[in-house]
Amino acid sequence: MSRLSSPPVIVAALLLLLAGAGALGWLWLRDGLMTPTAIVILFLPVALLIGGVTAWGTDRSQIGITAWALTMFGALVPAVYVMQSGPDNWFAQWRFMVAFGVAYFAIMAVFMLWLAAWTAWVPPAPGAMPLPEQRLKRRIESLANAGLNLHVERPADRPEQLLVTRDFRGGKRTIGVRLTFVSAGHCVRAREVSLVRGDKPMNAGEARMSSSLRPRDGTHPDADIIYDASLTLTPPNEAIRRQIAPRIADDRVEIVGDSEAAANPANLAHVLTEVVHQSGWGWQGVFFDWQRGCR
Repeated sequence: MSRLSSPPVIVAALLLLLAGAGALGWLWLRDGLMTPTAIVILFLPVALLIGGVTAWGTDRSQIGITAWALTMFGALVPAVYVMQSGPDNWFAQWRFMVAFGVAYFAIMAVFMLWLAAWTAWVPPAPGAMPLPEQRLKRRIESLANAGLNLHVERPADRPEQLLVTRDFRGGKRTIGVRLTFVSAGHCVRAREVSLVRGDKPMNAGEARMSSSLRPRDGTHPDADIIYDASLTLTPPNEAIRRQIAPRIADDRVEIVGDSEAAANPANLAHVLTEVVHQSGWGWQGVFFDWQRGCR
């Protein structure tokens, strides 16, 4: 399960949201007067934050809760000033409410991108010495001969990348992972790419996903490209990686565990992550190709 979607983090975030809304509502009802009760409500997010840091989640969840609390609590400072104008100046109050809502969603978009960089991080195996980039690439390329029906390509214009793909549903779909190697930090940035060639959506969520036409440059078949954020929000499952149990000898990877699980298109990221993990490199899911950072 993603650290972002773990129940303690969700509960803490919802409580912080309710506390902030309650503080604004109390100021509205009291015409902006700072009564002792209003002060208690204003500082309720701080108490919830302390509870979250001391009892809920792990280190990354705690940092996420801290950022959320600070952005919400900071927005209450101008609220006190605006609400002090009283109910007669309704235009200023509603203008603030609209601006607060717009700013809140803008902050949350940045917050989600920031937190995703923490939740998708898979560190190198303890004690594993990082391999040179070319050796790690050869290990990943050897997966094409491991009986998983994988295709590994080296884009001619992007020497720092590998594209690992697998066809399924009769060739109408291709699931792939675009890997960008960052030698300086011994980190692999991963972005999932799905190609759909005339196939119908498999579920309602997929039907709502944004897509675009693949460039018709004569080298690729016409297809819809869907960029999925699942690699960013949810780290590959450790239990599945243990079930697959890849064995690495020099620069060759063999599957000694459950070959059917390893060949499942949905488990492609788990196979790749385990190879990267055992090679002494870190794995970082990203939303966009232009993201450069690694943990």
